[in-house]
Amino acid sequence: MSPVGGVGINYAIQDAVVAANVLSHALKSGRLHPGHLAMVQRQRELPTRVIQAFQALMQKRLVARALDPDQPFTPPVFLRLPICASCCHG
Repeated sequence: MSPVGGVGINYAIQDAVVAANVLSHALKSGRLHPGHLAMVQRQRELPTRVIQAFQALMQKRLVARALDPDQPFTPPVFLRLPICASCCHG
């Protein structure tokens, strides 16, 4: 997973929560089978694929252009918006 967007740790936590919810009872009862693991994968696959596609798009459209020494780089509008320091620092 690309670090673009800084979502890796959030996805790791979400994966762990789903795994715990799906697997805990089966593990406690000693009746864990591959179907439980498949259930975890089914629940996590779509959200993971969506964010990976978004990250790849951002990597291609923003980061790669910013790192290309042969091209001038202008940040997208949303990165050029002024941010009020007083609202972020209390």
